[in-house]
Amino acid sequence: MATSSDRKPRQAGGYVRISNDPLEEEKGVTRQREDVEALAQRLGWTVGKIYPENDTSAYKRKRIELPDGRHVWRVVRPEFRQMLRDYEDGVIDGIIVYDLDRLARQPRDLEDLIDLVDHYRRPVVGVTGSLDLMTENGKAMARVLMAMANKSSADTGRRVSRERIQRAREGRSLPPNRAFGWEEDRLSRRPKEAALVRKAILGFTAGENWSTVTRMFIESGIPPVSGKTWYLTTIRNMLLSPRVAGIVPYWGRDGSAQQADERDADNAKRRALVSTSPRDLALRDESGGYVRGKWSRLVTVEQWEAFVAEYERRKEGKEVTSGRTKKYLLSGLLRCSRPRADGTPCGRGMVGLAGKHPRTGKPRKIYKCPSRNMGGCGSSQREMTQVDQLIEDLLFLHLEENQPGESDESPDKGPDEHLFAEQLADVQDRLRAMREGMRDGNVSPESFFAIVPGLETQEKQLIASLSKARRVQADRSQRMKSPDQVRADWDEATVPGKRAILSQYLQAVMVHPARRMGRLFDHEAFEPVWKPMPC
Repeated sequence: MATSSDRKPRQAGGYVRISNDPLEEEKGVTRQREDVEALAQRLGWTVGKIYPENDTSAYKRKRIELPDGRHVWRVVRPEFRQMLRDYEDGVIDGIIVYDLDRLARQPRDLEDLIDLVDHYRRPVVGVTGSLDLMTENGKAMARVLMAMANKSSADTGRRVSRERIQRAREGRSLPPNRAFGWEEDRLSRRPKEAALVRKAILGFTAGENWSTVTRMFIESGIPPVSGKTWYLTTIRNMLLSPRVAGIVPYWGRDGSAQQADERDADNAKRRALVSTSPRDLALRDESGGYVRGKWSRLVTVEQWEAFVAEYERRKEGKEVTSGRTKKYLLSGLLRCSRPRADGTPCGRGMVGLAGKHPRTGKPRKIYKCPSRNMGGCGSSQREMTQVDQLIEDLLFLHLEENQPGESDESPDKGPDEHLFAEQLADVQDRLRAMREGMRDGNVSPESFFAIVPGLETQEKQLIASLSKARRVQADRSQRMKSPDQVRADWDEATVPGKRAILSQYLQAVMVHPARRMGRLFDHEAFEPVWKPMPC
C-alpha cells in the first residue's frame, strides 16, 4: 500500500518570489512560475494554485504588535503564510519552489515549514534540485544553506546601509526626484517655490494656522511636484523635513540614516513624524551638530527650529489662539472688570462682534461682554478699532521699556535639555544593543521581552521631556527679540499671527468701567497684565 509520500500530488502549490521589482513588471516571478510548472509536468504533479509574491523581501523584518501589547520582529509575507495554512489544511498536497533562497531567508520561516512536513509528510521540492525536506539529510542541508543565505542578506544590508550612512554624513544624500523648492539638479533653489516655503514657515511660526498655510500654497498658483493639488498632509511633511533647513534627514532606524525610496518616502516620513519629534529626524555628527547637505537651504536652521517648536506646542493642544476667537485681534484677551452685584469683577472674556450702530445704522465692530446667560454681565462694550490700536501701542511701548540687554542673552540651552539628551542617547544605545543581540542570537527572547518594553517606555518619556525643554528654550529665544524685530513680524502678520505675538507677552487686558468723558476714549480703563520678561 502506497504512503502519502509515495503518491504524486494532484493539487500542489507553487511558490514564486522576487525581492525587488520597483517597476512591478513581474518578469522574475513569471519566469519562476514557468519553471515550476515545467518541473511539475516532469514529475507528473498537478499544480492547483500559485502563491506569487512580487517585490517582496524574505529577509527584512517588521515590528509587529502582539495581542498582549508586546512587540516582535517578523518577516511579513501574506502569500507564504497562506501557503502554509493551505498545506496544513490539505488544500494543497505538495509544494514546488524555484530554490530554497526563494522560499525563505529567515530560519524561523524554514522551521515553520519543516514542522508541517514532519507531521503531514507531503513533499516539498525545488526546481534547482537542492531542496528535500522529507529526509534528515535534506533538512540539515536546508538549514545550512539557510544560514548562509541569511548571512549573505545581512552582509548585503550592512554594506548598503554603511554606504548610505557615508553618503548622508557627507551631505550627498539626495531625494530620487526633484523636491518642491529646488531645481531639477536637486541642489539649487527654485526662487518662487523657495519663497513660498519660507513664507509658510515664518507665517506658521508667527501664528498662522494650517488652513491659512494650505491656502497660501493653493492660491499661489504653483502646483506640487507630483499631483494636481495641495493637501495639508503633504505641506506639513514637507515643511517639517530637516531638508528645508539644509540638514540631512534621518529616516532610518537603529543608527542607520537610510534614504527611503520614492515609493515609500511619504509613508516613512509620516510614520517618523508621528512617532518622534521632527527635530530628532535630523542627522547629527559625532559632536551632536547637524549634518549639512550640499543643497541650498530654503530657511535658516533657527527659523526651522522655531517652526518645529511651534508645531509641537500646537500638537500638544497648546494653541496660541482659541479656535473660536481667531477673527478679531483681542477676542478673549480682553477681560470685563465691571463689578457684579457681590462686588467681584465679572472677569468674562469679551468677544468681537460685527453689526450696525443702533442709532445711525452704520456698520461697526465692537468688543462686548457676553450676556448673563453666557456667563458674562452683558454690560461692557468697546469700539474695536480704538481698542486694537491702543493695545498695539501699549505692546511696543512695553517692549521699548523692557527690552533685554545683551548681558541677558545666553547661548546655553539649559541643563535640563542636555541632561535629557544624554539620558535619551543612553537609553537608545541600550535598545539598539538589545535589538542587535536579538537579531544575532546573543540575547534570548526571555531577556529581550523582560527589558525592552521598559526601555521603550523610558525612551518615549525622555523624548517628551526633551521636546518640552527645547520648546521652553525656543519660547525664550522668541521673546528675546528686539522691538524692531517684533515690529517687522507684526507688520507682516495676519490677525492670527498678531494674536500669537500678543500671547508671547500679554496674559490679559482688564477692561474697567469707563469714566464719563463725553465722546472721548478712556485709555485708562484698559489695564494690560504682562507676562514676565525673560532674564
